[in-house]
Amino acid sequence: MIRRHAGAIAIAIYCQLLLVTRPAAMADELKVLSPTAMRTSMTELVPEFQKSSGHRITIAFGPAGALARRIREGEILDVGIVTGSQIDDLQKQNKIVPGTKVNLARVGVGMFTRKGMSKPEIRSVEDFKRALLAAKVIGHFDPATGAPSGIFAARLLSNLDIATELKPKIKMFPQGTPIYGAVERGEVDFALGQITEIVAQPNVLFLGPLPKEIQNYTLFAAGIATTSSQRDAGKSFISYLVTPAAASIMLAKGLDPASR
Repeated sequence: MIRRHAGAIAIAIYCQLLLVTRPAAMADELKVLSPTAMRTSMTELVPEFQKSSGHRITIAFGPAGALARRIREGEILDVGIVTGSQIDDLQKQNKIVPGTKVNLARVGVGMFTRKGMSKPEIRSVEDFKRALLAAKVIGHFDPATGAPSGIFAARLLSNLDIATELKPKIKMFPQGTPIYGAVERGEVDFALGQITEIVAQPNVLFLGPLPKEIQNYTLFAAGIATTSSQRDAGKSFISYLVTPAAASIMLAKGLDPASR
């Protein structure tokens, strides 16, 4: 009788363990690629999604152009977030599942300088040009890195009517933090970058967005990778990114949510 009773208890405990561990076993682990410009938002959004869904997310950041190249070359992932036009191209190349594109948010370009410096007006194009002419060194990301702000900044500065005067002053940086350190140390007077990345740097002074006449917005969109084996979980993550709660977080981090 004792053995039979002990066996029944053991079976009951085993069944309870199955019930407890079943949701975790059913949870999916998603691999996500996201632009650096969305890092500060994702730092808050990912834990919230994991908590509410039970899914786990591994996320890697980088320039949108570099991420698009990784997807195009067949990297195994579940959700790709790059620019809207890059998602369109990747769908045509059968690297992103057609029909899964969702616009998430856009971000503009701003200018920043060292803390403690006087804050020039850059509300108009003429104000912006005066500030650039007064600078000894102007920085932006190297377009070769695939950074959208670098590609835009190079084109913008070369198309201004003061391009000849500006050319010797321009210094390009690899993607990452070196440009912010150079500005902080006073090695660069003014630099251009995506607003979300600038406001996340506590040691530089954000001067504001570029004038609307020359502003450039980068639209970020998400899609399910054709290499994904967790497509339903990936779709639920993308759906979460366009909820009002997610939009509120993005807005606070300098993004303009598409769902707003």
